[in-house]
Amino acid sequence: MRTKIKDLNESYIGKTVTICGWTRSIRNQKTFSFLEINDGSCFSSVQTILDQEMPDFEEVKKQITTHTSVCIEGEVKESPAKGQAIELVAKRVTIIGLCDAESYPLQKKRHSFEFLRTIAHLRPRTNTQGAVIRVRGALSFASHKFFQEKGFVQISTPIITGSDCEGGGDLFQVTTLKKSQE
Repeated sequence: MRTKIKDLNESYIGKTVTICGWTRSIRNQKTFSFLEINDGSCFSSVQTILDQEMPDFEEVKKQITTHTSVCIEGEVKESPAKGQAIELVAKRVTIIGLCDAESYPLQKKRHSFEFLRTIAHLRPRTNTQGAVIRVRGALSFASHKFFQEKGFVQISTPIITGSDCEGGGDLFQVTTLKKSQE
């Protein structure tokens, strides 16, 4: 079963978990690699260590680039590095989708909002847009919960508009005049 990165904490130390997400960065060494994996559930990424003891280490190391989609099964360990409490030592890596680093538009650097507007389908992978989506989701949930608790029912009403698209205005007419005055 998949574990979300936002749920990983010190209580998982010593346990085997599976995470799925995208690589944010890669640092390859001769006998091991460090991957930063993010699944979009929070700002934080989890550092994952691939070592030469892992099956298919060399092949996986060659294929993984920034934003490659992966599922990683591994053991959560206490991290010796500062700035992170835990890290994941990979036992098995499944590559879900490769990513051509040369042509992929998002890199580790910051991108302008103007640039992000040109790649709307990838915007949610950025921290800023991810934060906006989380705030909007929380506000929407709180509003719906508030009104639901007060006994209101949400309905989706037809929109009455002055736009006459594809002959839709011929279907019905809205007026403030009495029927005899038309």
